[in-house]
Amino acid sequence: DGGWVRPRETVNEEVLSWGARIPDWSQDIDMPRIAAMGRDAQPGLLIVDRTVHGPYENYQTPEQRIPEKQLPNPWESCMTLATNWGHVPGDTYKSPGQVIHSLIEVVAKGGSLLLGVGPKPDGTLPEDATTRMAAVGKWLRKNGDAIYGTRTVGDYHQGNVWFTQKKDSSLHYALVTIDTKNPLTSVVTWRNHVPKKGSKVVLLETGKAVNWSVDKGALTVTIPASVRAAMGEQPALAFSFIPE
Repeated sequence: DGGWVRPRETVNEEVLSWGARIPDWSQDIDMPRIAAMGRDAQPGLLIVDRTVHGPYENYQTPEQRIPEKQLPNPWESCMTLATNWGHVPGDTYKSPGQVIHSLIEVVAKGGSLLLGVGPKPDGTLPEDATTRMAAVGKWLRKNGDAIYGTRTVGDYHQGNVWFTQKKDSSLHYALVTIDTKNPLTSVVTWRNHVPKKGSKVVLLETGKAVNWSVDKGALTVTIPASVRAAMGEQPALAFSFIPE
């Protein structure tokens, strides 16, 4: 771990930002031999070659960031719930909304999210961490169908709306992130991802259908005031629909 042993030509800005001393010569640990030995002993072995990349890695692990666009290979964003990987008293934690927004973006781009939480010296997790994870879990219990087991779509992002689909493409999902810049309003709009004529658009939070209309390729979904009031402050909404 850490990518300390590496060919010199693979050193980039991310590697330099770690602060470790980088030798002026290329380092070699004979990855072809190590990978062959590991996979011979354990055929299901997964190798992550960090920022070196190459033919021996099964997936990539961008750290503390989300790739700018979808990647053509398996990947996982490794991010911390607080600022540090280990427990630091008084650390600054991400809000549940920030975590949910990151999760939505990662999944819409085809990745997985690894969320690091540092335990206290006694092995327990800080309350700041558990309350946030509980809030994320509460959101996922209602909206998880738009996240778990889904696949990417080509046009996956429009403003504060992200899109996923079921593995068999029978249902598409629109996930709308909500924050101070994008507050919840009575209507939500997006383009191109249009429901099949005569079908329903379902708000996953309530499990109920909402009114919708299409005009020149633009879909408008109406959220009644009573529903908005009952939902309270939500970091994101998820809708499901049968695609056209």
